[in-house]
Amino acid sequence: MKEKEVIWVSPRILKENIVTKGLYSIDPENLQTIIENIRIMGILEPLLVDTDNVVISGNIRLRAALELNLDLVPVIYQEKSTKNPKLVAVSHAQQRTKTSSEILREYEILEAEYPVGQGCRTDLNPEKKKSQIAVRRPNVSRSKIYKLKTIKKLGNELFGAGSEENVKMWKSIDENEISLHRKLKKLKELKEEAENRESIPETYQVITEQAKIYNKSCESMTELEDKSIACIVTSPPYSQMKDYGTGADQRGLEKDVDSYLNGLVRDMSDCKRVLKDDGSLWVNLGEAVLDGHYNAIPHRFVMAMVADKWIFNDEIIWIKDNAFFTQAKRSVRAHEYLFHFVKSKKFNYDISWLKNVTDSDNRISYGTNATVANLISTMDFRSNIIRTNGNNMESLRKSCKEEGFNLTHSAAFPLTIPLIPILTTSKVGDTILDIYSGTATSGQAALMTGRKYVGYEIKSDYIMGSEVRIKNYLTEENDEDMSMVA
Repeated sequence: MKEKEVIWVSPRILKENIVTKGLYSIDPENLQTIIENIRIMGILEPLLVDTDNVVISGNIRLRAALELNLDLVPVIYQEKSTKNPKLVAVSHAQQRTKTSSEILREYEILEAEYPVGQGCRTDLNPEKKKSQIAVRRPNVSRSKIYKLKTIKKLGNELFGAGSEENVKMWKSIDENEISLHRKLKKLKELKEEAENRESIPETYQVITEQAKIYNKSCESMTELEDKSIACIVTSPPYSQMKDYGTGADQRGLEKDVDSYLNGLVRDMSDCKRVLKDDGSLWVNLGEAVLDGHYNAIPHRFVMAMVADKWIFNDEIIWIKDNAFFTQAKRSVRAHEYLFHFVKSKKFNYDISWLKNVTDSDNRISYGTNATVANLISTMDFRSNIIRTNGNNMESLRKSCKEEGFNLTHSAAFPLTIPLIPILTTSKVGDTILDIYSGTATSGQAALMTGRKYVGYEIKSDYIMGSEVRIKNYLTEENDEDMSMVA
């Protein structure tokens, strides 16, 4: 046979390339499209096959031909290559639609074949220059490669290479159930939590005259007297978003949405007891994608609260600049809700503080330049406050690191979220409560405006982070009252 000559052979005598099959998914994302195109137009590009009838390039076309029961397929034969079989497989797979794990495997093969270390002069060595270009694949950014390599490293450290958990992790990445950015962030948090186990006590609390943060669930707040709280500002854990490592019954990991909502309403029931008659409850809650679709969680929560005899007074839409990107068949969700509930129609509400606010773009208010101003039903922080909040969290993480532990909490809302409810529905000297205290952003807002603060938090390391956050707002005398319960 002549080299490069196209001949027609039965697909049944050809053999799939085992090396290629081991590197790439047997069912690529575009498999059905390829099969349908071949059914209509036939195989337009011949398969490349070695003299043992092993496919060098065209495994998917061979599979399509067998599935369509084709009698003959076009083939070009060539001698076996003496190069690394994996490298040959990669070089012939450029048109394939690849998953993240396949991209990483390709990179590792190329990097091993063409090592280009830091400090190597590729400008003086054409072969090394060619190798460097080969490793840095087109359409794959350095950032993506870094994330993939780091995810693999952390996954192997945390779960073990080849473990069921590791396989499950890569499946979720390859099926675009989670972005690389979010997965990397979660893995870093898991590693930090593992490191924290050596330095974080099982129980930790902050007790001062101005601030008290209890290391326990909020379901029964026996430490608080009836009608002692002026304003509650809180943000519950979102449904199925994060395992905080505090047990199977933790809020947010319920088996279904109804159980989650019932748990939230139960948590709010003792709020009704401790809240003053003219007090307010503000709840920041977002939606979650479960089973591939939205579940109307915020809306169902409001209805459940109304059924529990809360008065639904207001809702504010928080428009965010740092929304998580989604490739699903829906818009990128860039908002959350802040719901306002009260016990009676005669509740404390004072917006006189708006007179001292400069808000010419009406980001949080309406009519600030007029005689009478009011809050507007959206909080639009897309150009300033959200970004400031991001820096605030990084600063807090750094401060916690200096104290000898890792701050793994990353879901804190910006300071302005609790500030607006606190300024509007409480007075100086009042006590503010957050039943899911986290790292006490609500506590910071309360203390910096002359209020007192009470928080409930089940994660001891979050309370240690809270202590770092609020200590500059406490007097020296009160600072000495902080206590640890081991």
